[in-house]
Amino acid sequence: MRVPVCLLAALAVSGCASTQKVLDKGPTEVFHSQKSVNDVAFCMSNKNNVPAMDRDDGSKVVLIKNGYGGVSMAFSIFPEGTGSRVEYRKQFGTIGGIWKQCIGIADEK
Repeated sequence: MRVPVCLLAALAVSGCASTQKVLDKGPTEVFHSQKSVNDVAFCMSNKNNVPAMDRDDGSKVVLIKNGYGGVSMAFSIFPEGTGSRVEYRKQFGTIGGIWKQCIGIADEK
């Protein structure tokens, strides 16, 4: 039995996580950085080729999405003193550790 490609795509997208669903989850990990919110967000955006979204509370969010538009990882970056707090939420998938350079943690090898 052949399944139409559009049906397979619809099923794949239906399993994708929405932005709000991922942001409503508790953080997978929390990091504290001496770098400002703007510095961390710019670095993460630049390394992942995605925009950082400004939030009303002064935080920024960087979303990593799969090829179907589902959010696989979300980074919420909050002001914390002169630095920032980064809440990392993982829904699925993997990403290299280069993003840790953005918050001042050496890339794990």
